[in-house]
Amino acid sequence: MRLKKKRNLKVIIYPAIFLILICNINLGEIELKNSNETFINEILGNSNAHLIKEKNNTNLLYEFVNTFNNIELKKPYSILAKTFVSKNEETLQTFSYIQNMVVSSPRIYIYSTHPTEGFVGEKNEEYNMNPNIVLASLILQEKLNAVGIPTVVEERSAADYIKEHNIDYKYSYLATREFLINKLKQQSDFDLIIDLHRDAVSKSISTVTINNKNYAKILFVMNKNFPNIELAKEFNNIINEKYPGLSRGIYDKYNDDFNQDLHENVILLELGANYNTFDEVENTIDALVESIKELLK
Repeated sequence: MRLKKKRNLKVIIYPAIFLILICNINLGEIELKNSNETFINEILGNSNAHLIKEKNNTNLLYEFVNTFNNIELKKPYSILAKTFVSKNEETLQTFSYIQNMVVSSPRIYIYSTHPTEGFVGEKNEEYNMNPNIVLASLILQEKLNAVGIPTVVEERSAADYIKEHNIDYKYSYLATREFLINKLKQQSDFDLIIDLHRDAVSKSISTVTINNKNYAKILFVMNKNFPNIELAKEFNNIINEKYPGLSRGIYDKYNDDFNQDLHENVILLELGANYNTFDEVENTIDALVESIKELLK
């Protein structure tokens, strides 16, 4: 009788252990990075409405998967988000991946030669990312798309590229040069291409108060030997008119090309500095969106 009970116990335990191992192998190296449920549900809504329907019944499999892997089978956005994101924030930018897939004929392309440049503040809850220039790019992309300006963000990381190719950090522009060349082969008629950076200056230099709201100042870094300077001047003038004091102007770095020789609409934009809070950065992103709308008419 005791032997029979042991056999029955094995029948239950062994499959459970096997299921745990399978789930942890497949999902253990992945963690949720994006909680934009509304956006992902809209993507799923047309073709997978049956997946979104709330189920009242619960079962052992549902409870197991939810407990061990933070996936809710009744909420497909939790599965989709895990599918796209690994623990590497720099190379797998979930929200950018999803948005890039649904954007057709983009007018703006954004990339960051120095993606690890960060700001003051805690991890962003919506994107589950540290406050850095990559996060700023993704939010700028989201808000531009929201106002009807199709925008894509480079999905690869220049930091990973230079590490994989054993390139010195000071030659990071070689990485984004390849990114840009490849992107221009796919599409050459971008209205605006932004290499988004974060400067390293004091808070007093990088911050301005406009209508009782603090903003992270911007700075254009351009090589005036290229025609791109005309676009930078127009952009800078629009910003000055809408938000006096927000721009620090145009810095002429004539010794470097910053990939501006590849396309006439490439600009390098410094967004804030290392002592700016991300709230200040987000205020400036809103100002940039308004200015870009006017720039592109």
